[in-house]
Amino acid sequence: MCKRMKLLHKHLLTALLTLMLSAIWAGSEAQNFPVTAQVQVLPPVSAQITSLYQGTRPKMIVTLINTDMRKPVLKVRLRFTIKGTLATLRNKDYAYYPPIELEAGVPLQLTLDDLAPYFKTDNLDISGIPSWQFAQTSKLPDGYYTYCVEVIETISGQQVSSPQLGCSPTVWITTSEPPLLNLPKKGETVAMRDPMNLIFNWTPRHMNSPNAAFQTQYEFTIAELWDTITPPEAAFSNTPPLYQEIVNTTTFLYGPVNPPLLPYKRYAWRVRAIAKQGLDEYDIFRNNGYSEIFYFSLQEDCQPPQMVASSVENGKITISWSPSPKMFEYRVEYREQGNSDASWFNMKTTDDRVTLYDVLPGRSYEYRVGGSCTEGITSFGDIRGFKVPQRDTALMSRCGLIPNINISNRTPIAQLVSGDMIFAGDFPVRIITVNGAGSYSGTGYVMVPFLGDQKVAVNFNGITVNTDRKLIGGVIMTTYDANKKLASVGEVVNAIKDLASVVNDLGRLSLDMNYLDYKKITEELRKMAEDELPQELKDRVIAAADKMDKAKTDYDQAKKEYDEATTPEEKSKAKEKMKAAQSQLEEAKKEVEAVNKEKQKLIKAASDLIIKAIKSLKNDIKTGDSDKQNYQNALDALKSQVVTNAGETLPSGWGVADLGTAEEEASDQVMSDRRQFTQQVRDLYSLKLLYIRGELFKAFFKYFDSSDKVSQEFGKDPVVNGRQLLKEVLQKKQDKVPDDEIIEFIKSSLIKYLEETAKEVSYE
Repeated sequence: MCKRMKLLHKHLLTALLTLMLSAIWAGSEAQNFPVTAQVQVLPPVSAQITSLYQGTRPKMIVTLINTDMRKPVLKVRLRFTIKGTLATLRNKDYAYYPPIELEAGVPLQLTLDDLAPYFKTDNLDISGIPSWQFAQTSKLPDGYYTYCVEVIETISGQQVSSPQLGCSPTVWITTSEPPLLNLPKKGETVAMRDPMNLIFNWTPRHMNSPNAAFQTQYEFTIAELWDTITPPEAAFSNTPPLYQEIVNTTTFLYGPVNPPLLPYKRYAWRVRAIAKQGLDEYDIFRNNGYSEIFYFSLQEDCQPPQMVASSVENGKITISWSPSPKMFEYRVEYREQGNSDASWFNMKTTDDRVTLYDVLPGRSYEYRVGGSCTEGITSFGDIRGFKVPQRDTALMSRCGLIPNINISNRTPIAQLVSGDMIFAGDFPVRIITVNGAGSYSGTGYVMVPFLGDQKVAVNFNGITVNTDRKLIGGVIMTTYDANKKLASVGEVVNAIKDLASVVNDLGRLSLDMNYLDYKKITEELRKMAEDELPQELKDRVIAAADKMDKAKTDYDQAKKEYDEATTPEEKSKAKEKMKAAQSQLEEAKKEVEAVNKEKQKLIKAASDLIIKAIKSLKNDIKTGDSDKQNYQNALDALKSQVVTNAGETLPSGWGVADLGTAEEEASDQVMSDRRQFTQQVRDLYSLKLLYIRGELFKAFFKYFDSSDKVSQEFGKDPVVNGRQLLKEVLQKKQDKVPDDEIIEFIKSSLIKYLEETAKEVSYE
């Protein structure tokens, strides 16, 4: 009896244990997902969603595997989620999607047709951006994104793939600006030549972004404008192209093989950037890739100066040319070479040469020479170049000695204008603002060789200058401040390139000017507003420019009425109209000057906020030498591992053709070693990224260490997209966004651009 009880107890214990194991197995089985999903997004990535399922090559590869051998065929649908910093897209659960059949153990890579239904606007829940905006453009805003997929069984509605897996690595998506046109410049007059060889040149603005990986072509279009009354930009849109061609470079030579260009005609041109991979085009540019529209006129019988040459002596560059009896004035334009943000400086003269004193040693420059046969029209020649040699330190041995100055010419110059160069002793002084006649007052800057050719701001009051442009009376004073050091220099340099330079041009704006010259200044004013100003200030400047154009139109009409008047009453009435137009022009000038003052205040405030953001970021991000040492240690360990494994041989009988199956036949130990080696490579890349990131941040913090440096250089820094970031900060300041929010915005933007650069460098 006891033995039977023990046997029964044993059977019950076995049954209970079996039941418990079954429950555990069932619970474990419930946590396993039968479908494995993998998502791979192939860079570069377009912001346009349609690129995921259109074209000849896939941009997103989705692979599904049914690992449940008990279900030979599994019918499923998908749920995609695209999550970014500013927007999120997610498939609606109640929309219809064609079922996808997964055979057990057979990987399935989805086709473009399989993906298409999931990215129709009607099948998406959209957050972060207005639905109507996405419906129009099908584009994501700039930012970081992850692409995830979840697999849903169609019959039960249950998710059969892991929510933690099935996501792509984070990708950066951005929309780039269209090309920036360079030459011929807007409103320029081009000399007619036989044969005609006219160079068109533009600068791409997407090379510092991931979009640079696309193959870029440019569609060049030129049109002849018969309508000279309608603004050229509007006339171009209504005029059929004279010639159109797609090129792969940023320069196009319009020559004798192209349709002829006629003298005294106006032409407009633009460029469209087209991003491609293979046969597929991708929408990665704003405005569909179209640049601004430039226009120029052809002038006959006024060839540009010939025999142009440059020479170097004692750090000074002399540019000379053969004089032409038809030309009454010459103009030399020059700027630093290889810097698309560099401004063109110009010098006017009636001689056959000019000497440049404000060029920097060791730098390369490009220049061109033009001449005027008629008032207001300059015919320029081709762009040439020169390089300034490094300064000889032996020349500094006389630093501090008073030069021997002997000025016999006491004839005062007739006029000084903004941009002129004068000489105070041995020092060249570039004039920024000036007023007066005979005796002059204003501001400028002087280049000091023994300070590393720094541009030091100066002002002057009541000076006189002779016809050789040398100072013969008065004193030019530096605005040096022991506390600010060269703080004002950046403002002076920037003033040459931005609104202040246009304000200076307005000083010579007269209603009696040639219409094209007058229009050129107001167009420059509008372009400056578009490029530099926040919305409110931009609107005010554009309104002022419109007012100037109206004043010119009213004045020309009134002058015509005055000339045609036959009675004193008619002449008096026309004269009143001319005075009213003049008053209208002066009011518009004052408005632009007021905007310029407000902009300068905003720039000062923005520079202070940017330096605060940089200092805060420096405190947040700790950089040290440990990242470099960790990377070096990992690199040495990996090299050692490679050397250790170099002596290993493949199993006998294996050849090159068998290497693809080596993983299947290798032992568990070999596979483990390979996985360990792969992980070491991944860890090495991560450490390299940390090291490069740290070095990049340290260099950035060291370079932008003061508000002075920010005001001078930040807007020209392509790594952090400085120009656009500064414009956005000005807009936020104009909108009275709290300083703390602006600082956080600056910090996040800097982190984004710097980390993006670090990743690009890490791949090299």
